[in-house]
Amino acid sequence: MAENILAYGDTVPASRLGAIPPIVIPFGSQQPIASFLITLDAGTPLNNRIELNATVGVGATLSIPQVVFRIFRDGNLIFSTRQGLQNANEQFYTVRMTAIDFNVQPGTHTYSLTVERLGMADTASVAGPITFGGIAFGPVA
Repeated sequence: MAENILAYGDTVPASRLGAIPPIVIPFGSQQPIASFLITLDAGTPLNNRIELNATVGVGATLSIPQVVFRIFRDGNLIFSTRQGLQNANEQFYTVRMTAIDFNVQPGTHTYSLTVERLGMADTASVAGPITFGGIAFGPVA
């Protein structure tokens, strides 16, 4: 069975390193860094999937921080991943994430990407690039 592209949405808050002032990654709270809307028409098959892709440039500034990236659909957590950073020889990282959201109901949905630092004594920041997008496919066999 052939799949069709049903919808697409994306955002590019920063296309390169240094395109934005650094965003300090907070300890113990989620820092929103990107969001976009995607609309699935009323006739969208319920057996669909939305492929989500994000790229975030981060830098460690003190110690060896651990950061957690989370993706939400309409405020509900659908994906999370953890990344460790070093601040000596490999200070800057470009983190790439891919997630799949299955069987999304028709309507307009907000996808958001956040980051949070796990260690209180460590520091890190988002320095760019930041890209975040999704493409909906269906029907999925």
